[in-house]
Amino acid sequence: MLDFAIYEGAKTMFGESNLGLGPSVILSLAKSIPPGSCVYHDRYFTTVPLIEEMEKLNLHSTGTIMQNRIPDRATIKFKKDSAMRRGECQQFVCEPTVLVKWKDNKSVLLASNCTGASHTTSVKRWDKTSNSEEIRRL
Repeated sequence: MLDFAIYEGAKTMFGESNLGLGPSVILSLAKSIPPGSCVYHDRYFTTVPLIEEMEKLNLHSTGTIMQNRIPDRATIKFKKDSAMRRGECQQFVCEPTVLVKWKDNKSVLLASNCTGASHTTSVKRWDKTSNSEEIRRL
């Protein structure tokens, strides 16, 4: 652990950022991280502009992302969950950002500036009908 910040409500200052509270927390904490490091964050902090800003700081950044935080959603058409099989993934690349939708029991959306869907492994997962099945995992 390099750094942490305790959130104390509205009076907590994370620096000036027009990206919003979540990304400003990540950018504030990233100041103590050496260039080239990997930063992982969850969907409450992840935005596409944050991923792009981390790229400018020479930091690798990956996080789950909410669908409503993807700009230009009209141009990025992911398959519906019902049309995807378990273990299937779909990837969109718009340098430097990669957006990946991966389906397990539910779908997971990832945003990254350092990895994509090409790094998958096979794992066994429980299935009601066949007791187990092998799927691709990110």
